[in-house]
Amino acid sequence: MARKSEAKLNLQVGVFVIGLGILFVVSLFVIGQGKGAWKEKVLIYADFRSVSGLKKGSPVQLEGVEVGVVKDRAFIEPDYRCDPLTEDRGRYSQNRTDSCDRTMFCTPEGQCGELEPYSANRDLHPPCTVNEDCNQDEICITSEFRRRYRRVTWTGNNGVCASYTTSHKRIRVTLEIFKDALAHIREDSRATVSQNGVLGDQLVQVTVGRGDPIQPGGRIQANPSLIEDIYAVKDRVDGMFVKVEEIIGGVAELAQAVGDEKTIRNVQGLLANANEVSRQIAEGKGLVGALLNDEAYVKDFGGTLRSIRDTARGLDRFVATANRSLGKIDNNIQPIVDDGRKVMSEISKVLEDLKDPNNKSIGSKLLYDEKGEMVKDIEETLDNLNKVIAALEDGQGSAGKLLKDPKAYDDLVKILGNIERNNTLKRLVRYVMEKDEAASSAAPGK
Repeated sequence: MARKSEAKLNLQVGVFVIGLGILFVVSLFVIGQGKGAWKEKVLIYADFRSVSGLKKGSPVQLEGVEVGVVKDRAFIEPDYRCDPLTEDRGRYSQNRTDSCDRTMFCTPEGQCGELEPYSANRDLHPPCTVNEDCNQDEICITSEFRRRYRRVTWTGNNGVCASYTTSHKRIRVTLEIFKDALAHIREDSRATVSQNGVLGDQLVQVTVGRGDPIQPGGRIQANPSLIEDIYAVKDRVDGMFVKVEEIIGGVAELAQAVGDEKTIRNVQGLLANANEVSRQIAEGKGLVGALLNDEAYVKDFGGTLRSIRDTARGLDRFVATANRSLGKIDNNIQPIVDDGRKVMSEISKVLEDLKDPNNKSIGSKLLYDEKGEMVKDIEETLDNLNKVIAALEDGQGSAGKLLKDPKAYDDLVKILGNIERNNTLKRLVRYVMEKDEAASSAAPGK
């Protein structure tokens, strides 16, 4: 009986232990599911100036919704690259880039830089109009620079050189994010170290962006913390006080100059001279007074103005006449110009036809005979013709003898005379001519 009770007790204990184990496993699964322990995660990072109170395991929230935890923190000295032509210029849809944090700007060397604080010492900030007026590692603060980089803090004046640095010291915070939440984090999202409630722990707050989705292992820019914003406001206030002190100093210098006895005497002397000059002019004294008070001068001046007015009217009429004449000339010349253009067009067509390699005309061969064969043939023909003429003049050959020998000429005249007196030959010639005329008249279509 005792053995049965012991076996029953062992069975109950075993069932209780097994049930407790199952309940523990289920609890772990439920808790892990609620914390996202079983979700796929990816790593991204953000670089901060200060992460006071932030530690490993601190939550990462996306607009208040927890999407991950802080995985690691490390000190780095990064070198951020940028494009000076597109950084902070235009709109995001117009090839604008935003590679630098809000407190930095893109230097001409293509690196993100930070301005050094403004110093009241004017020797450290010489005047400038362009960047070329400044030394190396300096940039000219202009109105265009201030409009382009509105988030960069500068408490000094425009038109001066300011030093900058491209060496940065940051704390890189690696964020372990749920992969399904990565689709809402974009390249223009920003990370901020904030506090979870009034007395809560520090956490990383990430904003939802509208740019291209960030890839695993990418970097999102960091916004300054509250203490950094306070220091920035303090710097601006300090800069305002510096400007106020400069203005007060300038007013004091002006007041001191105005209170100087010598300055007062000079001003009084200038006023006295001005009053004396005004009195003399009113009384008609001096050249200016005489001119202003002389009626003849006034009449002459009025006549001069009327002459100028008449001359201007005549000039206007002349210009109008000249415009009409130019219009007529233009109307008459235009047909001549059109005819000239037509002739030039026809000449161009003729030249194009002559340039055609399929054109076998003599003109084409003469103008575009690259080998000069046609010219050579013509020169040889002329040379042979000159030789024939020379031979004829020398009386060579039958034709030359006929031209030079009087006897041959007399014999030819006699032969022609005998032919003319030969009646039989005349009848034969007349018969042949009549036959030709009859055949011509009998031909169809005649």
